[in-house]
Amino acid sequence: MGATELNRILKGSVVERLLSSYGMRSYFPKGIVAQSQEAAQLATRANATAGVALEGGHYMTHPLFKGCSPLITSDEMVGYAPTGGERELRQLWSKELIRKNPHLKGKLFSLPVVSGGLTHSLTLAGELFLDPTDEIVIPSPCWDNYDLLYGVRRGCKIKSPSLFDEDLNFTLDNLKTALEEITTEKIFLLLNFPNNPSGYTPSYREVEELTTLLISFANQGRSLVVVIDDAYYGLVHTSEAYPYSLFSLLCDAHENILAVKCDAATKEALVWGFRIGFITYGAKGLAEEHYEALIQKTIGAVRATISSASKIGQSLLLKVMQGEGYLEECERVAHAMKVRYKIVKEAIAQEEGPLQPLPFNSGYFCAFKTQGEANTLREVLLKEGQIGSVALGGDLLRIAYSSVDCEQLAPLIEEIYRRSRELWR
Repeated sequence: MGATELNRILKGSVVERLLSSYGMRSYFPKGIVAQSQEAAQLATRANATAGVALEGGHYMTHPLFKGCSPLITSDEMVGYAPTGGERELRQLWSKELIRKNPHLKGKLFSLPVVSGGLTHSLTLAGELFLDPTDEIVIPSPCWDNYDLLYGVRRGCKIKSPSLFDEDLNFTLDNLKTALEEITTEKIFLLLNFPNNPSGYTPSYREVEELTTLLISFANQGRSLVVVIDDAYYGLVHTSEAYPYSLFSLLCDAHENILAVKCDAATKEALVWGFRIGFITYGAKGLAEEHYEALIQKTIGAVRATISSASKIGQSLLLKVMQGEGYLEECERVAHAMKVRYKIVKEAIAQEEGPLQPLPFNSGYFCAFKTQGEANTLREVLLKEGQIGSVALGGDLLRIAYSSVDCEQLAPLIEEIYRRSRELWR
């Protein structure tokens, strides 16, 4: 189905109003890949479509691979995956979304498309919904790669309202002001909770206020694409933090709001280097045919960049998600992160000095607003204390307690404060 037909299906929907010029042109052609996938189902006599070496229906690959894993065959390692991802994995990921987010039960949203990692999902969202002249809103502090993705790559101007006020309390006032300053009908907003680098997730009340704020702009006739970066989804460490994805609330919040969920197996399934991500869409009023058209555009964008995500990564992920003990192991690691969070929280409470911790209650990180240049402290910690940390935005130091053993955490916090006091007395 060509771009013209896909655009006809999407005509009058919020998707049509939000698509970039590239998004309008994008489609998945019935070329080599599509014909090969069709033949894989129907060509029982001989399949002469794909450019692969087969013998007896199996890939002619290195014998070494047969002994690499008892979980998957060599065919499941070296073959091509479908452009949109293995359908069984996509369906299982969708079921997991509903299990983890009870608010999604009974709601209509798209089948997830597999990407080459969460960064690729965010890239796809930018390609499909952003033109170089667009102004976008990404609250700060934020992951530094957003600037490369949307500022450098897409050429967009990024507005960065602070998530915290002068007293370092979470606030929506700055976000509201930034959204009001957008003069175009289309609003592109990216939200990331648990937040990287601060480690903060809004409370139930704050999430309700955020949803109400976005609906108020939709009620004004504005069209919003809200990209939800769920990189650290599920890692909430306090009962006050909202434990579900914002996607579950926004996917049917208003006819003028398109929610785009970008997530990955990376942290959720404990497979950091697999590079398997997902992108999922939801909006009130969209029907199955709208979602299928949007999926076809997304698959076209995948085909035009990486062609398809890793077959071996998808095969292994599917096996482990279907295996015994999968949920228990994920929960064990999430509990370990909660234990580390508590140690860090208690250690910080014992300290005084020229560091102000930002609110944190989730994810992998905590961050400090520094009195002086954060990179100066980072270099001292690294060169004199052999401690690795990350300096961001001039006056922010991020600590990934997720990668430090429990017994090292309290001494780590103590030394960070001690070094900061020595720098900025």
